[in-house]
Amino acid sequence: MTEVSNTETATAANPPTSRLTSSCWLVIILSLYVLIVTALFHDTAQSMVSTWLRTDMYAHGFLIPPLCAYLAWRLRGHLSTLSVRPEPRVLVLTLGAGVAWLFANLVDVNVIQELAYIAMLVSGIWAIVGTAVARRFAFPLGFLFLSVPMGSGLIPPLMEFTADTTESLLRASGIPVLREGMFMYLPTGTWSIVEACSGVNYVIASVTLGLCYAHLNYTSLWRQSAFILAAIVTPVLANSARAYFVVLAGHLSDMRLGTGEDHIVFGWVFFGAVMMLMFWIGSYWQQPEAVPPPPDRSASELPVNALAKVCGITLVCAALWPALSAAMNRGGGPIEIVTLEPPTAQPDWHYADDSDWQWQPFQSGADQELDRVYVKQTNIETLAVGLHLRQYLQQGQGSELIDSSLIPWRPESGDWEVVNLQNVVTDLAVPDHATEARLVSGRVELLVWSWYRIDQRHITNLYVAKLLEAKQQLLQGQRRGARIFISTPLNGDTLQARQSLRDFIADHLTAIENSLDLGISQPLNLTAISLEEPASPKGDR
Repeated sequence: MTEVSNTETATAANPPTSRLTSSCWLVIILSLYVLIVTALFHDTAQSMVSTWLRTDMYAHGFLIPPLCAYLAWRLRGHLSTLSVRPEPRVLVLTLGAGVAWLFANLVDVNVIQELAYIAMLVSGIWAIVGTAVARRFAFPLGFLFLSVPMGSGLIPPLMEFTADTTESLLRASGIPVLREGMFMYLPTGTWSIVEACSGVNYVIASVTLGLCYAHLNYTSLWRQSAFILAAIVTPVLANSARAYFVVLAGHLSDMRLGTGEDHIVFGWVFFGAVMMLMFWIGSYWQQPEAVPPPPDRSASELPVNALAKVCGITLVCAALWPALSAAMNRGGGPIEIVTLEPPTAQPDWHYADDSDWQWQPFQSGADQELDRVYVKQTNIETLAVGLHLRQYLQQGQGSELIDSSLIPWRPESGDWEVVNLQNVVTDLAVPDHATEARLVSGRVELLVWSWYRIDQRHITNLYVAKLLEAKQQLLQGQRRGARIFISTPLNGDTLQARQSLRDFIADHLTAIENSLDLGISQPLNLTAISLEEPASPKGDR
């Protein structure tokens, strides 16, 4: 009996050692995969990190990878209950993510590249460890997507919601308010809803914390979903309450409170209090953590050779895309840029030396820039329209025609505020739509129309514009295009200002197209330079 017992004890002691060795091999293989894929896509990973460093809204990205590692470590006890069986069929997802990355790389869409990079990491890990393990570790793997800097598209609708709710709360409080776009005029002062007032920072922080809290404290799906929904709705409503209290404090104190940095401090303190209240309420529905089932002795063997083979195939699938990108970006060498001439003034129009409003768009990185004022005398008044061309002939990172991080309506010099921004129908054949901005600087009001010209087409839709750029890159090896701005004083009459812009486009569109088409010669082994029109030389940029 004693010998049998000792044998059983020795036998029982072997599986833990075997499982420990297996776990070590699994960690080594997965770590190598992550490191090699990150090295292959180092530009994409570096772009993510630089965005975390540069923008406070995405600074939480530094916390996501260690949080994912911690969440996976908490589940390590479940490994002994699962069979690690590679799933090569999942490589279809890895290839699909690679195609998405390649397309986004051709047209410099960072967020798609970054999402595709994370998708390649996640799908590759899934293919290596198999569906059973990936399903159990689904949350840590999915949580990794939160490291991608995204969410700026929420800013405009959140700004609009904040302005609407703040206005309603002020009126309900008996305070007279005049709303004009993002501006609110109270008897005691003027308030404006800017990007920082949108509350997107609060939403991102709340969702990140809410997902972690729901995963760690609840096991049922409906409780997790309810808490995550609360984490989305609560910061939006809290931000509206914060904006209302700031404006109310400023109004009641005759603009002595809430107008400086104190409203930012108040905002985060208020948000922190709301989050703590939400977590405290959520703690009443906590559920005990699921206990791992007993180890499965049959699952202790790790197919190391199969894992290494699938890992190698997965790395090949990932390495295809940087190689293809490098091959496709070889074409379209340096070009010689011919001076961008101002479009010829059409009959009844003539050039003016300068404008009364002194506005130019902030559209950085253009190869050529041109700013010109056109004037037309009518029987009733003098029409003045500013033409601003920004032409891109050799695009690259940091010098892109379509860059969502740029706010062209606010130049580096000048105190211009965006009162309203919308897409409008021009009532013209070309362009049929334009992005309309209403700008204010002191007592000067300006109406600006803008659109893109890419591959001989005039468009405002950014997705169509990126597709056209991808087509150019595939067929020509380079991307070329321009952004066209036209501006005119508003003078309190929006309809008349729009008609002035329509008249100018109808008379000068062909001349503008000819000027842009003549702004480039045949490819030449020269470095591109930016030139101004000869009439008002400003030197090389």
